[in-house]
Amino acid sequence: MRLAPQNLEQRVKLTTCIFEKSLSKFILIDQLTKTFSLYKFQHMQKQLILRTFFLGASILCSWFLSGCAAIKAPEYPEIIYNHRQPLISVTYEYGEIKIQLPLDYPRDKPGTISFQVFSRGDTIRPMISILQPATDNFIAYLPQGVLDVDQASNYIKITPLDPNFRIYMIPFKGITYGAIILPPLKIKPWPLVVNGNVFLNRNDSTLVGIDVSIRKYGQLIKETKTDKNGKYKLTIPGDYKEDENLQLVAGHNLVFKLFKEKLDLSRSRVLTKEIGIGPSKALKKPLYLANKSNVHFRENPDIGSRTLFLLEEGETISVKRVTPGEYYGTIEVELDGKKNVLFDGWVYRSDLKLLQFNNIFTRGAKVYKGTKDEDPL
Repeated sequence: MRLAPQNLEQRVKLTTCIFEKSLSKFILIDQLTKTFSLYKFQHMQKQLILRTFFLGASILCSWFLSGCAAIKAPEYPEIIYNHRQPLISVTYEYGEIKIQLPLDYPRDKPGTISFQVFSRGDTIRPMISILQPATDNFIAYLPQGVLDVDQASNYIKITPLDPNFRIYMIPFKGITYGAIILPPLKIKPWPLVVNGNVFLNRNDSTLVGIDVSIRKYGQLIKETKTDKNGKYKLTIPGDYKEDENLQLVAGHNLVFKLFKEKLDLSRSRVLTKEIGIGPSKALKKPLYLANKSNVHFRENPDIGSRTLFLLEEGETISVKRVTPGEYYGTIEVELDGKKNVLFDGWVYRSDLKLLQFNNIFTRGAKVYKGTKDEDPL
């Protein structure tokens, strides 16, 4: 069946119209789809930016809260010290221990002193070690609970950096916290010691109960007596170390001439001196003693004869010849402290007395009786 030309044209127009409408709808849908996709992308982008911003803000706030001092200008330009020894700081909530030791220097003062504090009987590993100039007070601070509070097993070791001074180890009982003020301590030099034996020159026998002393310009500094073995020991303060006027004297309670010798303690704190008293074997009997000081020992018996020596009281003379008014004999003279030389000469009889070895102690001398464990003289 054929359609009329008019109907065909109408159909074509209708079809074209329908196609155009469908195409318009498709294009519209496509545009809507693209628009929605663009809106969704922009929305996601905004959310990402917002999340990134909030994350960065959170991190920045956390950094400010935890480490604000890193960017804050310092309140104090320098470190503040409290000048405590050691440099520790403990809040008063927990407390601390203050140790104070007053120091006294009755004689010389060492330049520098080392202080060490030990606790609980440990004398090897100190809790603190402090080196400081000699002061009138030693002060140290410790945390609480480090000291023995039950017994005096804590120690302060004081070591002057001068070999002439003593080393001290001071025990003390600790506390949990608070202040410990110890009794004053006197820092003294090491004592000087002179020791040795006293014997009789004639037969090397030991002498018991003999006075031995150290003197300066004749003034007594220290005195003792020999024991049952003839030994003596004298201890004097260390400040005499450089003194050049010390003298060792022995035999004040004997009839013989005093033993005298100059002491030099500058090189050593302990000095051993052997003391021989009385005449040697070189002088033959009979033996006489000068009964006073400044006895003239003359070259000849004539009046006005030259005086060779002035004898001290107790000087021994070996008599060889006797005249009505004088004795001729021999004396020993020590030269340079090393060797005895014999000299002959004349002495008035009135200036001498006979030596008796059975009684060599002076009249009124106190005889050394010894202790309970020693044999009496």
